[in-house]
Amino acid sequence: MTIKRIIQEELGKTLEEHGFKFTKAEPCFWPYEKEKDGIHQEILVARDRYEKGYIKMIFSTSAYGQQPKEFRDFVPEEGAKKWDYWGYENEEELRQILREFKRLILAYGFELIEEISKPATDAIPTEEANRYLLEHHQELYIKYQKKLQVGGKEAGEVIDIIYEKLKEILNESFSQVENTLIGLAALYGHAISWENQGEWTWDEQDKACRIEKILGTKKDIQPLNLMILEWDYMRKHRSIEESMLRTDYEHILIYYYRKHPEEI
Repeated sequence: MTIKRIIQEELGKTLEEHGFKFTKAEPCFWPYEKEKDGIHQEILVARDRYEKGYIKMIFSTSAYGQQPKEFRDFVPEEGAKKWDYWGYENEEELRQILREFKRLILAYGFELIEEISKPATDAIPTEEANRYLLEHHQELYIKYQKKLQVGGKEAGEVIDIIYEKLKEILNESFSQVENTLIGLAALYGHAISWENQGEWTWDEQDKACRIEKILGTKKDIQPLNLMILEWDYMRKHRSIEESMLRTDYEHILIYYYRKHPEEI
């Protein structure tokens, strides 16, 4: 039984009529992709890596902040919400599942792809802002160190103060707080690298400012992208629980103390 051929026979025509083309298959993955208005869209048939008789569909795009979706995430029908993977034992059962997939794609999937082809938020890190941080991180660090009165404080205390500042600006628009977030990213980056134990570089693929080799470890972060993501999450969920900023620093410390157990 050739799954690729069966998928193409049962789903290929419908997907191709909507502009999707089958691309290179990989073990357990059979993707159909297209570009629309600069956004990459993908509808993927995926097979369980460990149980060969189980498949599902994944819908995804390159739009900022959008996460991959499965039928159970957006189809209102109860039957579709029950399953992670759909099981089959022979070719006829596989074809039946794929026909049901086609029905759900036509009823809900194409509409979903269009919905997730739009950014999930207006808080999108730009290349311009990231380049500004890379070029001015030192002066921004000094400015915000004084502004928030964190001189001489340890990284953990600085992170606490950053979170207090983030809480203060949750009701403002992204355009109003973007410059503040750039400054906080500089402060955070220098704090977790103990002022200067990290290399500020440019990530060409992501078009983002990145700090590498933090405290001499293999850990790296994109401080502005992380800061914007955290603020955006906090304003949407009204959550004031310390999470990503602190968690990333804790991971760095784990790597650092593995190399320097004598400092524990």
